[in-house]
Amino acid sequence: MEGSTVISLLIRAHVEPHQRRELMQMCTSWRLSHPLPPACLERRVYEDAMSPTHLLLVEQWLDKEAMHAHLASQECRALIGALKVLGTLVDVRMAESTVIAVG
Repeated sequence: MEGSTVISLLIRAHVEPHQRRELMQMCTSWRLSHPLPPACLERRVYEDAMSPTHLLLVEQWLDKEAMHAHLASQECRALIGALKVLGTLVDVRMAESTVIAVG
């Protein structure tokens, strides 16, 4: 794994405190109903410990093409649409990193 490249997709969103529970339910439902695509190594959803109305979804991908196909998919567009309805989509970012150490 050392020396390999990992593509990360980072989606940040913010909701008002009264929408937090609905956002968490939507994320859980979406995650359970949409299994990881073959080229997606990992998917995690985080909430900010100091500000639990801020959400971070992180996915690790094997390649850019698969990640871009995922971004264009109906499932991903539905997720981003739901985030916009519940609150504010802060940003969608991609990062390309080289693994320098494992374990």
